[in-house]
Amino acid sequence: MSNEQLSSGVQDLVDRLREKGIEEGRHQAEEITNNAKKEAHDIISAAKQEAEQIISLARHEKEQLEKAGRDAMNLAARDAILELKETLSHQFSEQVHGLVSHHLRDEDLLQRVILEIAGKARPTQTTGAFELLLPDDVVGLKELRLHPENVQEGTLSHFVLSVSAEMLREGVTIGSHTGDGIRIRLIEEDIEIDLSTQAITKLFLEHLLPRFRALLEGSIK
Repeated sequence: MSNEQLSSGVQDLVDRLREKGIEEGRHQAEEITNNAKKEAHDIISAAKQEAEQIISLARHEKEQLEKAGRDAMNLAARDAILELKETLSHQFSEQVHGLVSHHLRDEDLLQRVILEIAGKARPTQTTGAFELLLPDDVVGLKELRLHPENVQEGTLSHFVLSVSAEMLREGVTIGSHTGDGIRIRLIEEDIEIDLSTQAITKLFLEHLLPRFRALLEGSIK
């Protein structure tokens, strides 16, 4: 083999090796590129999925916070309405109590009540003797008994003085108590009928307060 042929063979070998290396390098580059693209796609997909989860969680938390806020506001509004109704009911009860107390200190009203009791609540064989108890601060029975000459005509004390003798003949005695209103005591049966402010107010409120609260339910919701 001549030198020229040897040189040509070497050159062919070098060329083939170069082409093979270039081809392998191209394949490796394509493989690396494809792998890189796949990894990038996987990373992007994972990041997108994680972002969607974060957004979904944030949206859920926002909805929960909004619901909690609405619930808190509804609860606060309900408590405020209940408190308002309770306050108004208490004020109504106090007004009724005040009106009853005012009227039970009215001497004209007390005179009419005394006459009514004197006319209808007479002792019988069944009930026995009565004692009519009047408010001491209005009538002043102690002062009335000690100084009847000082009683002014037209006052409740004068009225009691004028009817007490007749009532005593009917078996009804007159006494006093430290509260307000009138009380009727059945002596033999140890029973007392309470016509005080507290008792009458309680009786009125048993009928009036439910109606007042029903009106509140219709106007305050």
